[in-house]
Amino acid sequence: MSNVLLISHLIITVFLILVVLFQRSEGGGLGMGSDSQGFGTGAKSANPLSKLTWILTGLFFLIAILLTILSINNGSNESVFEDSSSSNQTDKKDLTPELPELKKFKSSDGVLTPPSE
Repeated sequence: MSNVLLISHLIITVFLILVVLFQRSEGGGLGMGSDSQGFGTGAKSANPLSKLTWILTGLFFLIAILLTILSINNGSNESVFEDSSSSNQTDKKDLTPELPELKKFKSSDGVLTPPSE
């Protein structure tokens, strides 16, 4: 269920980005253009791209909330990395390197040399 929601969330995100990029620029950052039907007039044209933007935005937030609810109900406090490392975990004794015994080394002139075999 969460995989289907996640994939649909990604698809809606891509469509939302494309729809916003296809819209006509109103000029002037943050609605500060000199257009007579701009930011401050209250009269906005409802073209199909702006309606589609609102619909995709609503779906985006709805699916994001659903994914959050699913992760809270099914999740645990472990991260993805902790989960994968715990499944591959073996005995720690096998992973530690063995240190050589220092008694086997010859002590001549204060320099330790490995034993000759």
